[in-house]
Amino acid sequence: MKSWLTGLLLGLLFHLSACNNESAEKQEPGAILSAEPYSGITDSIKNDSKNPALYQRRAELLFQNGELELAHKDVLKVWELDPTESHAEQLVNILFMTGKNKAAVDLLKVLIKEYPENEQFQRRMSEALVNSGEINQAIQSFDRMIEEDSANFEAWFEKGLLYLEEKDTASALRDLENSYRLQPLQLTALTLANIYAETKNDRALVLADRIIARDSTGEMADPFFIKGIYFVNTGNSAKALDLFNTCIRMNWKFQEAYIEKGIIYFESKNLDEALQQFKLAATVTNTYPEAYYWQGRCYEELGMKDEALANYGRAYSLDRTFQEAVEAAKRVEKNKQ
Repeated sequence: MKSWLTGLLLGLLFHLSACNNESAEKQEPGAILSAEPYSGITDSIKNDSKNPALYQRRAELLFQNGELELAHKDVLKVWELDPTESHAEQLVNILFMTGKNKAAVDLLKVLIKEYPENEQFQRRMSEALVNSGEINQAIQSFDRMIEEDSANFEAWFEKGLLYLEEKDTASALRDLENSYRLQPLQLTALTLANIYAETKNDRALVLADRIIARDSTGEMADPFFIKGIYFVNTGNSAKALDLFNTCIRMNWKFQEAYIEKGIIYFESKNLDEALQQFKLAATVTNTYPEAYYWQGRCYEELGMKDEALANYGRAYSLDRTFQEAVEAAKRVEKNKQ
C-alpha cells in the first residue's frame, strides 16, 4: 500500500511524464476513493457529508482491500460524527493496526475514564503497555480490572501470562490457578499443566488427565506431550518415549514430539536413532530450526563437521535469534582449525 507522501510524489511525476499518468492517478488517495468499488459511496458522501453510516461503509470496503490508512481516516470521521462506544472500539483497533500506538494509548486513557465498565478498553491498554515493554504497568492495569471484578477470569489469566514472561513462576501459577478456578477452560489447564511439568510438579499429570477425560473426540495430543515432558524432567525416559509416541500416532505432524524423542536418544548416546528423529521433524516441517540444530548436534558428535556446520547454518537462517546455533557453529569451526 502506498503512503500519502508517495501519492503526492506520483502526482508530481504526472506533470513530468505522460507515460506515468495512469499509474500516478491510481496512487492518489482521491483517485482511489473516486474509483470502484468506492465511487458510489464517495459520491453519496459529497451529497451527505455528515452521515457517519456512509463513512462506515466506505471504511469497511477500504479495510477489506488493504487500504488501511484511508480506512483509518474514514473511521476517525465516523468517530467525530458519532462518538459512540462501539465506534471508539473501531478507532482504537485501526490506530493499532496502522502503527499509531501513541494515538491509540492517548485515546484509550480518555475512553477508560469515560467507559470504566468496558473491559475491552482496559485490555487493549494492557496490550499496548506490554508491547512498549511496560510490563509492570500492564500488570497494574489488570489489577485494577480485578479490583472492579474479582471474578474476571480473563484478567487473572492475562496477568498470569505476564508474570510468566517476567519469570515469576509463583505469581504466574497463583493467577492462572485463580483463572482456572473461576472458569476451568482447556487453554488455562494446558498452560498450567505445562508450567507444572517444567517444574516437576505432578499436578501436571492431574490437569493433563482431566483434559484427556474431557476430550470427547480423542484427538488431542497436547496433554500427552505435556505428560511426556513431566516424565523427561523427572527422569523416566521410557515413560516419556511412550507418551511422545502416542502424540505422534495421534498427530504425525507433532514436530515437538520428534524433537523430544530425539533428545532422549541423543542423551543416551544413541546418535543414529536421534538423528533419525530429528530428520523426521525436519520432514514434517522443513522450516523448523530446532530440527536442524539437533541434526547439527548429532553430526558434531559423529565428527562430521561439514554436515554439522551446514545444519547449524540452516537453523540460524530460519531463526536469526538462534544463538545456540551460532555458538555451536563457532565451536565446530574452532575445532576444524
